[in-house]
Parts: sequence; structure tokens; C-alpha cells
Amino acid sequence: MSDEFAPFAEIYDAWVASAPVTANHVPFYVEEFLRAGGPCVEIGVGNGRITIEAARRGVDITGVDVSPAMLALCSERAAAAGVTDRIKLMESDMRAFRLPAPAALVAVPFHTIGHAVTLDDKRALARHVHSQLRAGGRFVFDTFVFDEAYARANDNVPRLRSEFRDPATGEDCVLWNQVLYDFRRRTMRLVAWTDRVAADGACTGRRYCRMNFSWIDPADARALLADAGFEVESCYGAFDRTPFMPASKTQIWVARRA
Repeated sequence: MSDEFAPFAEIYDAWVASAPVTANHVPFYVEEFLRAGGPCVEIGVGNGRITIEAARRGVDITGVDVSPAMLALCSERAAAAGVTDRIKLMESDMRAFRLPAPAALVAVPFHTIGHAVTLDDKRALARHVHSQLRAGGRFVFDTFVFDEAYARANDNVPRLRSEFRDPATGEDCVLWNQVLYDFRRRTMRLVAWTDRVAADGACTGRRYCRMNFSWIDPADARALLADAGFEVESCYGAFDRTPFMPASKTQIWVARRA
């Protein structure tokens, strides 16, 4: 099976660095992992930004990702940080991972729930997470609150995301992205591309990344948690634990298996 996220792994650091939410969500999730004690799970572990920091603080954690390329990045970074003894990596779809023992906490950070594209996919994810938690275990995830006015104004419009230097080649790179929205299905087709730029300004190459993504309304998120057997403990509107309000741009859910 091909790894559709392999091209994305090449730009993951630049992508994360240019997302404002990432400055705040790492300490939030590390605090949640510390509070749970372990064993813990991060779904969509990526290059391990959150998992490795939690492991440094003494948490035993399993990182789940469907992408071998992303897991390879996480493995390299975990080794460099000296925490491989606390991290187990698992290649799996987020709706199918199997743990050797029930978890105290399963987290899905950084809007990753959007990779479960349909509402049925998200419902299956919540039910599966419930099955992998111990009694009283918690399910924590965040995602954006969809802004339809912004989406319609920016539908299918190319946008400059960031400039960076490729650490492997030393080349200057310009990162762009473009989103095509399907408002009826609540899905997005995300296309990102990187232009490599020579010293004279000439473009020396271009690489594309493409993926399907989705959003979920807060009312639907609450309903699918209830359907899966969770009790909502908290819903925050920011990573400083401010309560969710109608004007919030982020929804952060903390739910408990009864």
C-alpha cells in the first residue's frame, strides 16, 4: 500500500511551524498525558512533537499513525531525544489500532480527527477509542470551528503559507496551499506544494501533497461522543482551558468512558 502522507512528511516541520495553534497545543496535551499517568496513546503521532515531550516527562505512550514515513520521523526524533524506551510506535488506521492493555488516555491532537472524513468515520473512531480505554479513561481531541464565511472567501484560492530552508539540502523553499471546499459534504480537498528556489530566484523544482480533510460542528461532536458511550467532562474554546463559547475558533473535547 502506498503512503499518501509520505510527501507531507517532507514538509511537516514547516507546516506545523506555520500553524498558530501549535504554539499552545503541545503543553496542553503534555499536561493531559501527565495527568493520566499512563498508558497513553497519541493518534496521528506525526514526527512525535507531543509524544516525545510527554515521554521526556516520564509518560509511557503509544504513537499511532497510518504513515510509515511519519513513524520513521518520530522514531528518529525519539532516538535523538533518548526516549525510545518510553515510546511504542504502531502503524494503523486510527479506527483499527489494538492495544495490549486498556489505555488511561487516547488523544487526537492538531485537528487530526478531520482525517476521518465522513461523520460515520468519526463515529467509528469514537466507538473504537471507547473500546480501547479502561473504565474512567479519557478521550481528548481538538479541531477547528468551521468558519463558512472565511471558507467561501478562500475557496480554491492559492495562499502562501511559509518560507523555509530545507535542512537536508540547504535549499530555500516556498510553501503554498489551496483548499477546495465541499460545503454539502463538509469536506475539503487540500493541496500543498513546495517551490524550491535557487539563489537567482529561479524555481528549481516543485513537489505536491494532496489529502482529503473534513470538519465537524460542535453539536455533532457532542452527539457522536454520547453515541460512543462517553460522558463529556469539558469542552474548551482555547488551549488555556477557556470554556467553549459561540465565538470560539477551536473546540477541545475532554470525554470520559463511564
